[in-house]
Amino acid sequence: MKKVFGLLFLGLLVLPITVCAYTNPGRPSGFVNDFAHILTSEQKNTLENKLSQFKKDSSNEISVVIIQNLGGDVIENYAASLFEDWKIGTKTHDNGVLLLIAIEDRKMRIEVGYGLEGALPDAVASNIIRNTLAPAFKARDFYGGINSALDNMISATKGEYKAEKRSVGGNNFPYEYLFLGFFYIVLWLSSIFARSKSWWAGGAVGGIIAAGIAIFFWSIFTLVIALVFLVPLGLLFDFIVSRLYEKSKDSGTKPPWWIGGGGFGGGSSGGGFGGFSGGSSGGGGSSGGW
Repeated sequence: MKKVFGLLFLGLLVLPITVCAYTNPGRPSGFVNDFAHILTSEQKNTLENKLSQFKKDSSNEISVVIIQNLGGDVIENYAASLFEDWKIGTKTHDNGVLLLIAIEDRKMRIEVGYGLEGALPDAVASNIIRNTLAPAFKARDFYGGINSALDNMISATKGEYKAEKRSVGGNNFPYEYLFLGFFYIVLWLSSIFARSKSWWAGGAVGGIIAAGIAIFFWSIFTLVIALVFLVPLGLLFDFIVSRLYEKSKDSGTKPPWWIGGGGFGGGSSGGGFGGFSGGSSGGGGSSGGW
């Protein structure tokens, strides 16, 4: 349990930094967007044709995005933010999938829209990352790994792909999912705090969390320590997101997604690609490295 609270405290410490790090790489030019320039034109066209045909056959949209680095962000936040900006999938079905690859950080994530979470659950996404993408990327075969992973994802949406069963160890508590859930909850709170005209709400939430921790441990000493730590941290967090929101509004720019700004929408980006169709991320998927 100490490990759980350690992860929560770590999340609070790094959040003011990570929420500010995301920078949209640009508008999509197709289903495959190689901002790192690691694919040849022939390879990119092959993948583009595969995904274009998949869209015609199923209405599902898969986007492959390759970037140089995350710019200091965590890949979970970057993927969720990009998904919301580009609105991958259709608005009525939220049937989009994002395969995000950060070359210099050696990180990747499969982010899944609400409508495909049943067909492409976290376990399947994790299996594709561990058994298909990671081995190929370690061998510097980026095209081969991406191509095979797309085949796996397409098969999964048809019910034709089965994830391998993982062995059950002595301690299989999903700490990573707890942390990610906490991370997304705080991102949601930031969108509320950003619009408030006072900073006390952040401190109040910090106090409530401190009280919950104290009740769990049934300790006055823990309550005092938690209050001293969490209330100022909550006030600071509320101050940061409120200032960023006001600064964006005053300058006439769109606020970031995580404090209530909108996405790009699904309009045309020029050229032959008409843009994505208004879908939303369900927060599901899996991350990994190589």
